[in-house]
Amino acid sequence: MYDELEPLFPSLTALAVQVRWKVPTEFPACPDEFTDDALLLYASRLDFGSVFARNQFSTGLVVDSRLRDDDLVVLTRFARSGPKDWAVAHVSMRDGAFVHRSEATFLTLHGALKRFCELFGEDVSDSIDDYC
Repeated sequence: MYDELEPLFPSLTALAVQVRWKVPTEFPACPDEFTDDALLLYASRLDFGSVFARNQFSTGLVVDSRLRDDDLVVLTRFARSGPKDWAVAHVSMRDGAFVHRSEATFLTLHGALKRFCELFGEDVSDSIDDYC
């Protein structure tokens, strides 16, 4: 998940930073307060089809999200079709900020689901994205 050696990039959302995600992005469901249960609140706002991330190039809509311990993982589909329609992001809380880490973008739902599940220790069969 988040490696503290990875550079942080600014976000368009207060209290949010980005890792492996250079384009400044807005996270509309991100809480505006940093509390002990903030990730639980964040997860509760991620309904299917709601906007998870939005920037000048794309809008990521929630397909699924899972919260476990101090980790929130979000599977999204881009609102506008392109070569890679799917993405997975990891959200954690560090040093008073919500750290949004892009795990990757994917050609197929299968590839995105594989990464989404791997982040929780579940095994899924190979996908075309493993070879691209």
